[in-house]
Amino acid sequence: MEALSWPGARFPKWFIVDVFFQDSNSFDEHSIHSHGGHIYWVKAGEASKSWNEVERILEWMASTGLNRHETIAVIGGGTILDVGLFAASIFQRGTHSWALPTTLLAAVDAGIGGKNGVNFLGIKNYIGTITQPDFIVTDANILNSLPPIEVLNGWMEMTKHALIADPELWAKMKAFHGIPSPADMDTLIEAAVDVKTSIVKRDEREQGERKKLNFGHTVAHALESRASELNHPLPHGIAVGMGMIFGLHWSAQTAVNGAIESQFQQAASHVRTWLEAGASEIMKQTLLDFDSRAMWTAMLKDKKNAQQQVLDVVLEDIGKAAWNRPLTFDAFQSCWTEAFAHDNRGELGRLP
Repeated sequence: MEALSWPGARFPKWFIVDVFFQDSNSFDEHSIHSHGGHIYWVKAGEASKSWNEVERILEWMASTGLNRHETIAVIGGGTILDVGLFAASIFQRGTHSWALPTTLLAAVDAGIGGKNGVNFLGIKNYIGTITQPDFIVTDANILNSLPPIEVLNGWMEMTKHALIADPELWAKMKAFHGIPSPADMDTLIEAAVDVKTSIVKRDEREQGERKKLNFGHTVAHALESRASELNHPLPHGIAVGMGMIFGLHWSAQTAVNGAIESQFQQAASHVRTWLEAGASEIMKQTLLDFDSRAMWTAMLKDKKNAQQQVLDVVLEDIGKAAWNRPLTFDAFQSCWTEAFAHDNRGELGRLP
């Protein structure tokens, strides 16, 4: 592996890689080692987004001779990119890095924008930095090989991008009753990526507009925290989908007219249909685990809040989002009940 010049840095000789690829023909471990490269394997999942994992990565970086003038490539889905790029951003005050997303969710969202970090004190993404990688690339062949649940995860983030900023993208997506394969959604993926990159370019440090990318995420992060406590797997995209169903019902309650209210209710129905088709058992378990007080406690700890208020994102129209909107416990409980009380796959969950 020769030292190539690329965006101000050398070609990578250090790699943080999803352990899934350890026995895969798509990653040539032997070639990396034969050219003096170094590999650190990480298991995907929220358990790896910990300070202990960061310490192990930093120790590996130091022991293998990485310095801030070299380049490290991080290969994997959202959780791998989060922890790997965070470690790269703080090692010797930051080394060069490449991001190579291997999931649809990471390709359209998690791998774009420079946000990275780990969970701390049971709170999602509580410690982190905003540091842009030097280079981002996704292999379409890998996306085309993803299992359906991973495609659904990415589709949920694409849905979010459409609902907050791109009505045309939403119109194309809602025409699908089922989730298409990545091979059949090239233009949709491009549009979703354009939404994220354009927002980040205008507001990299999340002082304003970038906050709308959190649509569905305050509730989603609380659902994930609850699932983690109970040791029940909950993929991020599925949690975001459920968070958006809530957010669309909240938006409907605050809609300025009946026509927009109807659009939000229809959008919630589309998201629910996709989730029930691809993740019905996960959704059922999440509803059974629901506890409004535990959820609210987690939501109050969200780092986007201010003055002891839960601040969330609401839609004013399809493609138009407003951020920093106060959400009360009563409104949260009311909208959740409206969104999920009629779910036919399990109980609503515990309400006080």
